[in-house]
Amino acid sequence: MTRFLGTAALTLGLLTGTAAAAEVTIGYLGLTDDARYHPDIVYTRIEIAPGGNPIDGAIMGVDDLAVVSDAVGQTVSLDHVEAADAPGLIATLNDMVAKGEHFVILDLPADLVDQVAAAATELPVTLVNATAPQDYLRTRCYPNLLHTAASDRMNADALVQLLRTRNWTRILMLVGPHERDAEIAASFRASAERLRLDIVDERQFTLSTDPANREANNTQLITGGADYDIIYIADSEGEYARYLPYDTQLPRPVVGSTGLVASEWQWSWDRDGSTQVTVRFEELTDGRRMTGQDWSTWMAAKSIVTAYAKARSDDPADIAAYLRGSRLRMDGAKGVQLNFREWDGQMRMPIVLATHNAVIAEAPLEGFLHQTTTLDTLGTDQPEHQCQ
Repeated sequence: MTRFLGTAALTLGLLTGTAAAAEVTIGYLGLTDDARYHPDIVYTRIEIAPGGNPIDGAIMGVDDLAVVSDAVGQTVSLDHVEAADAPGLIATLNDMVAKGEHFVILDLPADLVDQVAAAATELPVTLVNATAPQDYLRTRCYPNLLHTAASDRMNADALVQLLRTRNWTRILMLVGPHERDAEIAASFRASAERLRLDIVDERQFTLSTDPANREANNTQLITGGADYDIIYIADSEGEYARYLPYDTQLPRPVVGSTGLVASEWQWSWDRDGSTQVTVRFEELTDGRRMTGQDWSTWMAAKSIVTAYAKARSDDPADIAAYLRGSRLRMDGAKGVQLNFREWDGQMRMPIVLATHNAVIAEAPLEGFLHQTTTLDTLGTDQPEHQCQ
């Protein structure tokens, strides 16, 4: 079977209704030569992170729901367009909307998502941020911006839940020199405070080989002189982090940017129909393994196709309302139904905690409760949320 088993039931529910536009085009706006998808290779030709453009996930999402679209007489296509900078992206988006594309997946770095969304607040379009995890995008409160990428805070909350259940409550925190490192660290700090974990010390690391920086570039020195249960590292580039496990002053686990990592997806996950998803993706991409960003573009496309099929209206406002509403229920191969939070547009989802080739746990973990849904224990909850 190349479709989800649950698709048949969804199809039956659609056959009794009347869908709208027969020709549906979903926009996909990316950055020309996006450096995030270049293979990250260091000087020794060691690959830190593989390349691969997540447009593949969106293509698979449209294909997976073709049987649903067919059942209501719709033909769905994906319009993949790229531009090189913010002005070009904004102009391109305006052209896409003028052509009748009312739902556009954004596969852009956070600063460009911010600029494009700000320029689109008056346009009749719903944007879905599929690859930018930065928390500040969720507090902008753009009226037509949703997120299928997990936020930094969601990933941090997932890690912190595991640390709390293991009673690893004393944390040594290592933070890199880049702005992105500081953003990741801030999210983890907030998560640790929520569950009352103790960050015993916070230290800055550097890749500089200057002897004057020995205490910041030597893994054993930077992890010495403190007592802790766990090391958390915020290293967006990954070059320092890859040397950290098994080279620390104390024999302690490492989490964060290496060791145990939080993400939307990990290819070795083998529950809830996930193996089917992994196999289909590898067949589509000639063997490339599915990443968290691939999963989030997959979910973005699936969500839009579902809203078109089930809203049973040709009014983009009605389709957008269905996409945002409580009736939306999406299967992300994670064992629970997913939809979007009303206060920040973030898709609710479990987060996987994995090593490089094994999923160790899936958050939310047992015992973490919420008055609405346990999925809202991951990320900024409604009482905490503030528009900025």
